[in-house]
Amino acid sequence: MSPPDRKSADATAGELPQIPGGWTEERFELGRLTVALQRPADPDAFLDDPEVLAANRRDDYMPYWCHVWPSCYETARAVVEHPWPGGTTVLEIGAGLALPGLAALAIGLEVTISDYDPAALSLARFNARQLGTESRLTTLQLDWRQPQDRQFDLIIGCEVIYERRNHPLVLDVLDRMLAPRGAAWISDPGRHTASQFLDDAQRRGYGIEHRVLARQPRPGSPAGQTNLYVIQRRVDRDTSTASR
Repeated sequence: MSPPDRKSADATAGELPQIPGGWTEERFELGRLTVALQRPADPDAFLDDPEVLAANRRDDYMPYWCHVWPSCYETARAVVEHPWPGGTTVLEIGAGLALPGLAALAIGLEVTISDYDPAALSLARFNARQLGTESRLTTLQLDWRQPQDRQFDLIIGCEVIYERRNHPLVLDVLDRMLAPRGAAWISDPGRHTASQFLDDAQRRGYGIEHRVLARQPRPGSPAGQTNLYVIQRRVDRDTSTASR
């Protein structure tokens, strides 16, 4: 799904481009730290934007990047609370607003934030600048159909398995980009497609640990829970760098 070709998409010199509905700042309480991020004030306003409509007609594009999806909040808190070994490298896939990736930056990790939509990457760079963490951030426009030959100790994917057709693509990314003893944290709010993805992952030779993350209060966030699936190649878990 090709994103709109926005000439003003990149946030440069500390400025954000004009977008439908404008921008707002939201503060996220993540346990021992609070992260304040700029985000689109009205994500639904994008649905009437001529450039978005044109991209949707071309190949079914939708501006998913501009929402704070429910699982992102709990996943970001779990990232902050985890005792990561020194030197842990992180890749967030399908990052959108990149709350978990930016939280990982805020606790001192080296992070690559990836998305197919350049608008998401632009916003991640802007927010990282505001947090004073841009020096440890790399952004990557990643097409899951073309995984790269780079490997990471931790790969985070929030709500990236909602469509069955994406499951083999996500697993292709893990096959190529997850370090041999690393872990993928794939989180989901309980969609029926999750069980299909887990079956697919097991057939690829991955082991899975299911953790339940309590839903944190947030305006507009639905009741329920976030399911965090810690996915690793079947190796000696005691030697893993990313799951203990």
